[in-house]
Amino acid sequence: MPCTFHVLTESEPFSKNYQGGLARWVANVLQTDPEAIILAPVADDSWRFSRERVRVVKGLSAYKTFYEVGGNLLPWGIHTTLLRRILGNSLRDLQAGDTVWIHNRPEFALALSPLIKSRGASLFLHLHNSQLVQWPERVTRALKADCYVFSSRFLEREALTKFPDLENTAVLPSGPDPRAFYPTTDFSNDPKIRTVVLSARLAPEKDILLFLEAMALLYQRQVPVRGVVVGGANFGGTEPTSYLEELRRDAPANVSFEPFVSTVALGRLLRHADVFCMPPGWREPISVHMLEAMACGLPVVAVESGGIQEVFGKTGGVLVTPYSATQLAEALSLTATDTTIRVNMGQAAYKAYAQDFMWSTVRHGHRRVLASRSVQTPKLQLVPRRVPA
Repeated sequence: MPCTFHVLTESEPFSKNYQGGLARWVANVLQTDPEAIILAPVADDSWRFSRERVRVVKGLSAYKTFYEVGGNLLPWGIHTTLLRRILGNSLRDLQAGDTVWIHNRPEFALALSPLIKSRGASLFLHLHNSQLVQWPERVTRALKADCYVFSSRFLEREALTKFPDLENTAVLPSGPDPRAFYPTTDFSNDPKIRTVVLSARLAPEKDILLFLEAMALLYQRQVPVRGVVVGGANFGGTEPTSYLEELRRDAPANVSFEPFVSTVALGRLLRHADVFCMPPGWREPISVHMLEAMACGLPVVAVESGGIQEVFGKTGGVLVTPYSATQLAEALSLTATDTTIRVNMGQAAYKAYAQDFMWSTVRHGHRRVLASRSVQTPKLQLVPRRVPA
């Protein structure tokens, strides 16, 4: 049987205890696919995949350090040579008919392309954000993937605008885990103070400060709304980063911070909340955090950006102008305190999730894209499948 190797980024541990969306996508899509192997810099058994299906590529952690200390300034040829050595050993049993599915790293695809082509395998590059268009054009044009997969139509349009001759594209969104994210059945609790949740990987490119400014305005106006920011910046770390310290320092009295513990805990928190706020981000594609809230039947308030409009056209959610804390505060206040608006928006959000973003739909799309684009499996396998030591 052909095998698919899913390669995560150097910053994406394969663990339920990490808030990043790529590992969640891979875990949920591949849980029913025994012919799939995950390559990650760090991994644990929280997703309950067999050890044979998860390969820890220790060199990826070293590459992350190399990149952060200035390696990103070196010529791309050095990057590709280093990555070929790091990742090549974990793909030494790659054979004709297999597929290497790389998540969000054009440089990984460029480095591995000669190896993949020489083995008669297929190369898929899955873009979850604007990585492809941010890369130097001369480097991107040197990459020839068998299929470019985008998590939203916004990202696909963005890439095709810059590279009109790009061939073999597909759109494959993310989706929440239905075992962790589903609507509440307990409507007995009617709090006097409504809760707005913001869940995200806390990083400077996510403008959490705008949310804090909006919540400060609501606090000054004595609107009965409290905010909960759920997230962390580092995998396995307990100490807050300087950015997290900055957020806490600037937070008004009506905002608290909770660490990301697990998807189950996050789902429980969302079911007891009233509104979800999508954190502003630069050219944000469709966010798995927003979809998780929709799966719990929460209305969503978001800053207009990137691919979010693709979902909001169906949910009736509230979109506000970028950089306006006043508009964001007004939208949060109205959605949280008006019961009719909140309930109607929550029902529309869940309907949109059930129609397009359930995992059964995403898994079907993954199989369809894989089957239509990958190289046909030869009848005779010349290299026996083995697990690298």
